[in-house]
Amino acid sequence: MKIVFAGKSNEYEIEKSSFCNEAFVIKDKIPNRDGVDFITNIVKTLEFNDDCFNFDEIMKHLERYSNEDVIVVENFFNNETDDETKKINLDSDMYIQAFTQDDAQNFSRNDSKRGQFKLLKTFSRIFQNANFIIKSENYELSGNIQLSKKDKLEIFRDLEYKDMEIGFVKIEIFNYDNINDSLNFNLEEFPSGASYKYGILQNTMYIILQGKMSNNSLFSFLKSFVYKNKNKQSCNKTFVLTFNHKLVYRLEASFI
Repeated sequence: MKIVFAGKSNEYEIEKSSFCNEAFVIKDKIPNRDGVDFITNIVKTLEFNDDCFNFDEIMKHLERYSNEDVIVVENFFNNETDDETKKINLDSDMYIQAFTQDDAQNFSRNDSKRGQFKLLKTFSRIFQNANFIIKSENYELSGNIQLSKKDKLEIFRDLEYKDMEIGFVKIEIFNYDNINDSLNFNLEEFPSGASYKYGILQNTMYIILQGKMSNNSLFSFLKSFVYKNKNKQSCNKTFVLTFNHKLVYRLEASFI
């Protein structure tokens, strides 16, 4: 499967998925064009109007992210022996290996290699770090609250309205107890154009919304979330909200 984007590759931001190991999110930095896409390994090729990348190339860069721009090369060096030129295959399966620019320079300066190798061709592609987003642990809004076990908590009551294009929403409730915890929301406020899924994994509830959502309907829906704790013992809960894979809101609640 191939996805074709309208712009140049440096007009997009790429971030590794925070809930799926083999996926990333790509966002068009130009408003009202391609928007936000969630890319899994079903997609083999990403085609821009200036270059074409495959899924594995991008995943490898996300996994080995450093402060240096990464140069992607194929068959980078020739090995010369007795006037014969033998091409070095980095992998029999045409695996594309990533080198940093310093890696390449240091390799070519190595005295033991000098004279044996020569540059085969110029760099094929460069992933610019400016296009990759590293997940920050800083929240735009956070708070702590203490309640009675009988109190209802309007989780996102203090959430501030954002005028932005939101295509991915994740809600997490840590230390969730399926027996003693209760979560309610107004489905009539559910944003049109969005799909959702939810589940509980290792005592954490996940609710995920994806699609082109109206900000008005999304924030109305979020503000309708009400949590109630039925546990007779004191406990702590943590509520986290993510927009487009960026941490937005964190609330620590103590029920006594």
